[in-house]
Amino acid sequence: MKTIKYLMIGALMIGIYAPINAQEDHKAIIEQVTNIIKTQGTGTEKQVKDIFKANKKNVDVITAIGRAYLDIKDTTNAQIYADLAIARDKHYGDAYVLAGDIEAFKDNGGAASGWYEQATYFDPKNPNGYRRYAYVNSKVSPSSSVAKLEELRKHRPDYPVDIISAEIYDKAGNISKALEYYNKVDRNQMEDYQLVSFALNYFLKGEFDKSLEVAQFGITKFPANAALNRICFYNLTNQKKYEEALKYADALFNKSEKTKITESDYLYYGHAYLGMKDYDKAIEMFNKALENNSDNKQDRSDALKNLANAYTAKGDYTNAAQKYEEYLKTLDKLTASEYAGLGGIYLTQAQEAEGEEQTQAYQKAAAFYKDLAEKFPNVKDYATLWQARINSYMDPEMKTYQAKPFYEELANMLKDKADRDEIENKYLLEAYQYLGFYYYKTDDKANYTDYWNRVLALDPNNATAKQVLGK
Repeated sequence: MKTIKYLMIGALMIGIYAPINAQEDHKAIIEQVTNIIKTQGTGTEKQVKDIFKANKKNVDVITAIGRAYLDIKDTTNAQIYADLAIARDKHYGDAYVLAGDIEAFKDNGGAASGWYEQATYFDPKNPNGYRRYAYVNSKVSPSSSVAKLEELRKHRPDYPVDIISAEIYDKAGNISKALEYYNKVDRNQMEDYQLVSFALNYFLKGEFDKSLEVAQFGITKFPANAALNRICFYNLTNQKKYEEALKYADALFNKSEKTKITESDYLYYGHAYLGMKDYDKAIEMFNKALENNSDNKQDRSDALKNLANAYTAKGDYTNAAQKYEEYLKTLDKLTASEYAGLGGIYLTQAQEAEGEEQTQAYQKAAAFYKDLAEKFPNVKDYATLWQARINSYMDPEMKTYQAKPFYEELANMLKDKADRDEIENKYLLEAYQYLGFYYYKTDDKANYTDYWNRVLALDPNNATAKQVLGK
């Protein structure tokens, strides 16, 4: 029940509810008695009693006395005056609200809810009871809370039921219902934090275009709002509109008020620069994400992986491999797919290098795929395929035939497999074609005829096989 207490105290502190419906002519008295109670000076009790006696028929004043006592956490006296106010006028809703707030303060959510319900019954046009009821029940049953607010709409069609309902569903984590109610509200009437929540919900649903639309509208009203600029920046990055995204990044970092830059901001900054092919800037931002990491393992992992991507794109393969290896260490469970990314870096390096540097890079890549096969036997066919290809790349004119044992191993792995999928058939076809060329070049007609017939069995329209076999 602590959540109920937290909700209620928080709501009271930020002024969601009006404390009382005081009449203007009672305002001075209410201010006087409130100051007396909160000051807690000498003779406070007597002063309060004197004011009460002079206003014992005034439920506004009586309730205000109780409210002031609750503000200083004196629930005993608060309850006394709540009871007196109810006894004086059973149709005065704010007295029941006060009684409910007392129970909420004592962490009695059920009792509080009962008092708020009475407030709505005896004073149906007073919104305070409905709102209190809605908020105290919002965690347990947001739908019931909203249903109670819909009752208020019947009595007070002017009251902002939709935005309150949106916030209730928002806090309950029901994004779809929150969005339903946010969309009923005139955006021009929304506060900045409401527009932020509205846009953020669309973002969390992956509807980046709608999230961007709401956030951009918000910025027309609140141009220096950090959260709105951040949401625009993130949405545009996700949409790969990097140049525009960087404009909002600048607004977030340099033109927003009360901005607290996070590691996620640096990550998105890095993604945007990476998309713009500004690799040095991307590397700078990903490194800042690491520097500002607050033990967030996922963000650290993301930063390292993208550093590897940026270094690869830049052609700095040494740093790319180093960062990717660091990235792999952040994973709770290493998968073949993730591990294979390191091989991709070695291959890219080899394909862009020349001479001895290229040879060494290919050898490193081949060694990696051998290791991949040993670590992950379930992808041995894939790893063997790449060992075969790499050795074929190193022997483009088929002088040493160093790829042959790997293609043979691959063929033996797959040829008798009954449930080969389309990808495995492609692997096998590649192996048969290489072996067909090998035996053709070595003038072994029996074997090359066999292998090219195997090629045709997998690919009946293969032009090379038909030519070699004279078909």
